Amino acid sequence: MVSKPPSSTLERQARRFLETHRGRRAIRAAPPAGRAAERILKPLARRFGVGVERLVEHWPEIVGARLAEWCLPEAISNSGGNRTLVIRARGPAAAVLQAESRRILERVRMFAGERSPTRLRVLQGVTRAPLPATQQMTKPPSASQVSERVEENLEARLLSALDRFGNSVKSRNGTDL
Repeated sequence: MVSKPPSSTLERQARRFLETHRGRRAIRAAPPAGRAAERILKPLARRFGVGVERLVEHWPEIVGARLAEWCLPEAISNSGGNRTLVIRARGPAAAVLQAESRRILERVRMFAGERSPTRLRVLQGVTRAPLPATQQMTKPPSASQVSERVEENLEARLLSALDRFGNSVKSRNGTDL
């Protein structure tokens, strides 16, 4: 049988061990969760395209302040290889947005990249979140101002026609879009 060394010898050995081995190093803090999430989400965004939340966040920059007052993106559906952006428009603004759908899709494509929606579906109704109030609509342009803009190019003619349409809808309903 092995005999135990005296307690003073054990204490001395323990003290010597602790002096040379000071224990574990302090544990590093966890990395920020955003960095870890970014490593996961970036490849997914490249593969599947941007999400609706990101479009909502940058919607006024994408479509412009005037159209952003009237609508918000609601969903991106994927059916048959076609990605469709679903936006909800307030009241009669749906017709204006449908007319501007090509321009809206081009701007969304510039923002979202190659995996952007190729179709637009406009739903009429109340937007899900109140939009921030921007500058109030000014007095409609006179007929001479409109005719000056119409003669410039095809896009100017389309914008002029849409402005006239919007003004006639407002005057007919007596409400502001």
